[in-house]
Amino acid sequence: MLYCLQPALPTLVADFGVTAAESSLAVSISTITLAVGLIFTGPISDALGRRNVMAGSMLLAGLLSIASAFASDWTTFLLLRGGLGLVLGGITAINMTYLTEEFEPREVGFAMGLMIGGNSLGGMLSRLAVGVLADYDIWREAVAGLGAMTLLGAVLVWRLLPPSRHFEPRRLSLGNAISGYALHLGNPLLLRLFLTGFLIMGSFVAFFNYISFHLMREPIALSQSAVGWLSLVYLLSTVTSARVGALVDRLGSRRVLIGALGVAALGVGLTVVDQVVPAILGVAVFICGFFAAHAVVSGWIGRSARQARAQATALYQIFFYLGASVAGSLGGQVWQRADWMGVCLMVTAMLLLSAVLAFRSR
Repeated sequence: MLYCLQPALPTLVADFGVTAAESSLAVSISTITLAVGLIFTGPISDALGRRNVMAGSMLLAGLLSIASAFASDWTTFLLLRGGLGLVLGGITAINMTYLTEEFEPREVGFAMGLMIGGNSLGGMLSRLAVGVLADYDIWREAVAGLGAMTLLGAVLVWRLLPPSRHFEPRRLSLGNAISGYALHLGNPLLLRLFLTGFLIMGSFVAFFNYISFHLMREPIALSQSAVGWLSLVYLLSTVTSARVGALVDRLGSRRVLIGALGVAALGVGLTVVDQVVPAILGVAVFICGFFAAHAVVSGWIGRSARQARAQATALYQIFFYLGASVAGSLGGQVWQRADWMGVCLMVTAMLLLSAVLAFRSR
């Protein structure tokens, strides 16, 4: 739901009479409000319970998505998209917390990998569905369909998700929220993991923001549609995310994280070769490395936070989305001044710094 409109931004320009730059607000306003919402959803779930907050957030998200499909003016559409991002914070952080509380420690890595793999698969399918249907001028129907699926998902979560067995409620108060965030930011291990999330998501966004420009120009010269179909490589990340959890359970988080970062760096290096096959292979390798690293860090934070766990996950995702914003903008400046090679050097430097943080994390 968060990124489904990315391939349909040109259609929004025509439907709402906005500029290309303004159309990007349909996505960015949701990510901004999501980061804001994450500040509050952790403490709320610590007080009200994981399942209640997840099901309620999914219900509201589905209704807002359906409403946005019927919005006739740009301001109303953006307000609904902003509200959508705000309530999505009750899903994206809380599901990780639920897994770490309810699964046996030796199974958390595998479960977290499956969850992130599902997230990747959903992102790929929604981009393809809305992007393709936009060609037939029925993007609104696609967005409403996603909302309807989310309403069904809310019912399934409420009916089928086992009640929390290890959840200990905390009184909802500003003092508790501040103390929980301060506790995690003062933990050297968690702070390194938060910074790692900032760096890996920043590298991911910088890479994918500008790889299409590189692939569409000479000598590679892929078409726009061919670059769009590259989103199918997300299927590889679904498999990777699921399997990396088993590796963590066997080899430990630090080793697997450093290895995943190395895989991502290898993918970046392959895209420097100005030929179709190495470049596409590089995209696939990079995305596998990124989602493996994301799965490892997510599970590591869940196992390391002993209290106010939802706030720990929320902090990770706040750093995550801040990294996307900062590196996405910085990558544009690097692209203008140093071309694709400059972007590759920037992304590689971020991955290397992440590896240093991982090496120092125990």
